[in-house]
Amino acid sequence: MHPLKQYLREVEEGFQDFSARVGVSRQTLYRIVSGVQAPRPMLARRIVEATGGAVTLAMLYGDASAGADVVSLNAGGDETPLDQERLRLALAVVINHLRAEEDAPVSSDMMAVAAEAAVNTYAALSRLTTCQGPARLAQALRPVLEEILKESGGVPAPAALDRGAELAAELYFQHRSLLRR
Repeated sequence: MHPLKQYLREVEEGFQDFSARVGVSRQTLYRIVSGVQAPRPMLARRIVEATGGAVTLAMLYGDASAGADVVSLNAGGDETPLDQERLRLALAVVINHLRAEEDAPVSSDMMAVAAEAAVNTYAALSRLTTCQGPARLAQALRPVLEEILKESGGVPAPAALDRGAELAAELYFQHRSLLRR
């Protein structure tokens, strides 16, 4: 039995109520527990938080190493918790979607600086709190996206920047088993 389904049975909570708590449709939860669909990283994080950790990322993705791939938590050392090159690629995808056609293209050097800035911001924020993962990375990416887009010619609406930061974080934390589908 899927761990989320088992959890809901144990706490006597229905799919409808739980889906409302994590902000998805009941059908999405059914697809997740039936194994048809893996949760997207931000949804997986909300499920873990909503269950108080009773359902883990590893349980949701079906293997013990999955949690490390989905949310790369810093063990408290001085090492950088994010892969700068991987983040640069996620930023490049999002920036190309957010910038207007008439705006100047963003150079690879500028993209590398943006990724470095986001990695350093994420690391600094991670030392202040235990909150890490996609939501924390999106928080670190938002001002970086805004500045880099401003330099290339224009800044999209705040809601577009927020969604762009969330998408870049989601792309960064995408579990490798989801990429094979």
